[in-house]
Amino acid sequence: MCSLPMAKYYIIKDADQKALYTRYGQLLVGDPDIADCSAEKICVLPNRDLDWAKVPILLGLQGGSRCLTCVQTEEGPSLKLEDVNIEDLYKGGEWATCFTFFQSSLGSAFRLEAAACPSWFLCGLEEPQQPVRLAKESKPSARTEFYFEQSL
Repeated sequence: MCSLPMAKYYIIKDADQKALYTRYGQLLVGDPDIADCSAEKICVLPNRDLDWAKVPILLGLQGGSRCLTCVQTEEGPSLKLEDVNIEDLYKGGEWATCFTFFQSSLGSAFRLEAAACPSWFLCGLEEPQQPVRLAKESKPSARTEFYFEQSL
């Protein structure tokens, strides 16, 4: 678990209340009970090196030992879980930008825009038990809205 006092842990769910969870090294959205695993407690820390007005956050999984990152592929921006400690990212540096998501509020829901890939948002698929991905969207949709439930 992350030892920094400002670290907060959340269960993140999509608009259909399907939770984010990990399986086979991927971050999925769906019903974790079906996959015989539990919703991922995601550690959230701010990225202190980027514009605070955009609410830049880092997302750490598995106690903060793996972090969600945006990578460029031939097909465009993609998500990947990388073995890096969220506390190291919190300490700063330009290299943390690809691990950063801008959190914008939509009432009680949030959208998460990849800092390294402007206009690309974290997105769940309509079909359950599918990997979370990035989608280029100019306006909010149910697939790019997420709810954060604080967890201990």
